[in-house]
Amino acid sequence: MASPTNSSQNGGIVGVSNTFTPATCAAAKVTSFTASGTFTAAATANVDYLVVAGGGGGGGSLGGGGGAGGYRASGTFTPSPTRGSAVPVIASTAYTITVGGGGAGIGAPGPTQGGGTSGQDSVFNYAGCATITSSGGGGAGGGPPGQPDEFAKPGGSGGGSSGYGPHGGGGPGSGNKGGFPISEGNAGGTSPPNGPPYGSGGGGGAGGAGSNGSAPQAGGAGGPGITNTITGSCVVYAGGGSGSPYGSATAVIAGGPGGGGKGANPASPAPDRAAMTGTANTGGGGGGTGEIPKSIGGGTGGPGVVIIKEPAYTIPASAPGVWSMQSVYSNVRAGTWTN
Repeated sequence: MASPTNSSQNGGIVGVSNTFTPATCAAAKVTSFTASGTFTAAATANVDYLVVAGGGGGGGSLGGGGGAGGYRASGTFTPSPTRGSAVPVIASTAYTITVGGGGAGIGAPGPTQGGGTSGQDSVFNYAGCATITSSGGGGAGGGPPGQPDEFAKPGGSGGGSSGYGPHGGGGPGSGNKGGFPISEGNAGGTSPPNGPPYGSGGGGGAGGAGSNGSAPQAGGAGGPGITNTITGSCVVYAGGGSGSPYGSATAVIAGGPGGGGKGANPASPAPDRAAMTGTANTGGGGGGTGEIPKSIGGGTGGPGVVIIKEPAYTIPASAPGVWSMQSVYSNVRAGTWTN
């Protein structure tokens, strides 16, 4: 009997000739989400993650700094006190990713007095109802008394209090809103209790609390963020926004390392006013604004980010289809046959 084209015949076995593919190693892969989407696992494995929520907005009129978005991470890419465990995924399975937006600073848009809004949660849904969730950063407090959202809010990290005396002094936002065993953030700073006008508190950061404002007029710096290397580079995430300055029309207070917005006044230089916004995809809190005059709002918090790192894995050897007996014999002898 004649053999078909591109086929072989041996002992009654006839089939298309095939090529043996040896086992190969796929490199580790990092997937970053700066907006909500879907993650599809390449292999069944435990994966590391970084999940940062959106930062809180800064307050207006002696406004505090917004709290940083909650920070949760696994692996050796993050310092050991903040290190969670890798989570399991299944090959070719799609997982939902939610990236939280930053909270609006007061006046963005709206009145220029009062507190900022809180950031949104970021979520890595890795198995049914099982998630890694980071809480949005707490919105900052803002004055004067009686304004909308005048008190600082809790969050992944808490918002800083306003500089309006007992209103500010009694109201910094707490951190770790999710109540996780490994804390996702820290509290905002407070202000002296017997104003006004006194310095407002800085927003809390993943690496430390926001600094307190001081009498008579110095606002507190935002709390520091945390350095993470999951992307292969050293990047600082989740810094708090700084509280508003008051004493000088052009005063500026640098934001917390990790994307925190600057605290600034309406008369501060334009580049500094622009830098009141938390840095995108760091979860940094927005900076607070002073009241010389009451013409600008607090900074908007920076959106969060979700990053997943899959480990290297082996792609098994393959030999699909029907093989001639001679080809099987030759590959077995050479040690290149797969079961």
